[in-house]
Amino acid sequence: MTTTARTRQGPPVLCVLDRAYRGAVEAQFFHALYGLLDLHDQFERVDVALRGAAVTMAVEEDVYRPSVRLGTMVLDTLPDYRGSVRDLIAEDFTVYVDRGAVTALGFTPEQLLPGTVCLDPAELALRWPEYDQVWFV
Repeated sequence: MTTTARTRQGPPVLCVLDRAYRGAVEAQFFHALYGLLDLHDQFERVDVALRGAAVTMAVEEDVYRPSVRLGTMVLDTLPDYRGSVRDLIAEDFTVYVDRGAVTALGFTPEQLLPGTVCLDPAELALRWPEYDQVWFV
């Protein structure tokens, strides 16, 4: 029996995230970006588009800590979404970031993590036909 190289079978997929940190407290061990890493080998290509408040996941900040204060308790076991964006880039995902949302939230494209692709919303929409499927995650 011979062993063959693993090939990606599924279609090219674009995953759009526009809600940031949804379920961060409830799902501390698993979140959408982490799940996309698992899907990577199952599809020809999986890319990610961050829109709305989700663009903050691609902002480079030196003081960022994945934690939240709930009353008197500090919950510091939240997912590191910015670390997950770095992981996606390291695994050859293309991570698109909506320029309009970046500036609307007071950031500049220069503040984004290296390797992200900052696009105007219309430019991002023009890329959708490159994918067989567009998922809203």
